[in-house]
Amino acid sequence: MAGFRHQGTTARALWLNPASLTYLAVVVATVLFTAGDVLLNTSPDASLAGVWMFFATAPLSPVLLPLVPDSSWLAFVVVAVAALVQAAVIGAVYHAIRGRLRPAGGPAA
Repeated sequence: MAGFRHQGTTARALWLNPASLTYLAVVVATVLFTAGDVLLNTSPDASLAGVWMFFATAPLSPVLLPLVPDSSWLAFVVVAVAALVQAAVIGAVYHAIRGRLRPAGGPAA
């Protein structure tokens, strides 16, 4: 588009913006909540706190989860990978929207 500046999308630009950082903070909070529940819950009943990690990283983590063996620590790797991929997508959308709204002579972010 004439009159608008194109900004390259680097890894830093994709993950270090308000939208991506907020999403990653939500994912970290759910992982900490799940870990706390697993470590501190002494009741004999099963807790469904672990599903919140997958809700926070849906739709990618439920797609990748069947690739992981049962009761494996790799489920946490799936959550981390899903969170990073989705944060990058959120960052790309954030920069695309900001790029459309900022004229060429505007301040750089």
